[in-house]
Amino acid sequence: MTEHIENSAVTDNVAAESSPEQPADPAPWELLGEELGFERFLSVRLRRYRMPDGREVEWDVFGREAGINAGVTVLPLTPEGRIVTVRMFRAGPDAVVTNLPGGLVEPGEDVALAGARELEEETGYTCETLDVVGWQWSGASSTFRKYVAIARGCRPDGKQQLDEAEDCVPVELSVDAFRAELRTPGAMTGIDAAYLALDHAGLL
Repeated sequence: MTEHIENSAVTDNVAAESSPEQPADPAPWELLGEELGFERFLSVRLRRYRMPDGREVEWDVFGREAGINAGVTVLPLTPEGRIVTVRMFRAGPDAVVTNLPGGLVEPGEDVALAGARELEEETGYTCETLDVVGWQWSGASSTFRKYVAIARGCRPDGKQQLDEAEDCVPVELSVDAFRAELRTPGAMTGIDAAYLALDHAGLL
């Protein structure tokens, strides 16, 4: 799994639409070094950069524990076109919210296989096909990649196997109900990946 940013169609499109009146991109910063500040399930590293004007700045960047560089979020579609979600407690919001199923990609694990595994473990649903359609950074100060996949032909004929600290309850939603969750402030986490998946599935 490469750790640099590949050229993307989006970047190419932005470049194609730029005009002489628009300013050029800023110059990238020079990474001078980094050190580990904290590491459990989440890690925090302190990076030191030199800016184009010569100033040096420090920046906190976030990731997962050592060796885990990516996760995957799955948009599961049933044969009837409904979306399989999970209701679960999230410590950040300190509340039960709606999520799409997903989880960590283990070192060396194929992203599509990880998506199918996490789908069944969290919901008990299996799928006929699963396609990885893209990825995004987990956050602007994150080194963690979040892959996005679309699973089709999802049925509850598998076995739910939750981790010790998971309490996922699978819930099928219509596309309209799912989009209403996305629009409701605080109702759902991972909405960036959800919108990306809906876009690729032609459901926006």
